[in-house]
Amino acid sequence: MSRTIGIGRHHHAVPAAQRTKRPQGWSTHPRAARALGVMFLMVAATAACTAQPAEQSEAESAPTTAVVLPLLEEQPRDVPLAPGRYVLSPFDSPSTAPMAPVLQVPQGYFSIEGAGVIADEADDSDRYLWLWDIGSVYTHPCDVGGYPEPVGPSVADLAGALAAQPMRDGTDPVAVTIRGYDGLYVELSTPDEIDFTTCRQGYFSSWPGRFDTAEGQADLLWIVDVEGQRITFDLSYPPGTTPEQVNELREIVTTATFIPREGM
Repeated sequence: MSRTIGIGRHHHAVPAAQRTKRPQGWSTHPRAARALGVMFLMVAATAACTAQPAEQSEAESAPTTAVVLPLLEEQPRDVPLAPGRYVLSPFDSPSTAPMAPVLQVPQGYFSIEGAGVIADEADDSDRYLWLWDIGSVYTHPCDVGGYPEPVGPSVADLAGALAAQPMRDGTDPVAVTIRGYDGLYVELSTPDEIDFTTCRQGYFSSWPGRFDTAEGQADLLWIVDVEGQRITFDLSYPPGTTPEQVNELREIVTTATFIPREGM
């Protein structure tokens, strides 16, 4: 027996006994075109970032070490990720985006198509973190007459639209900073009691490609402007998730870094 996970044409069948899974709230849609297989480099020596005095000998100079960071989307989908840093490509992110996010992933996670990670939980609960480039928000998450409406280009435009979405109990946006990039933080929820069959196609939709099908599902959103690109970190978890589990995912968000895309 196998099950299929993936987006658009990128499908991958894996044995049901293995923990790779497609999280709830994820519809199939084609990803934005981008160059695959590109590796990113980071310079690890801090001394290399400053000019050396002319009289300093070559032997005294601090060495410069180039560290190759792997692309998350190139990792096997049917085995847990090795703990470490990975370069992500947010869903719907344009290939011209100047910066790429890097996450420090702890043990016990699988990749979500290179755009996020999902926890390997024995209870099969959906606890995950994924990154998006969001251009529109549904006017209503459940009503059959709801439709995705484009939002303005700023962080405030998107945060305001999501916070005001009906039935989500959105919190007021709060200022946040991730690695020096400013943004806004918003919390959303799915009603504790809701008949999803009354919603459009049975989905409680937030934005194109993103929906909830679990009562009481929480979404913690960090929306940041990174060199002109608006990136949304979506931390989602169901009722019963422990504070320790949530904090582990929060740590992944708050320790995120960004590096220039090679060749730009």
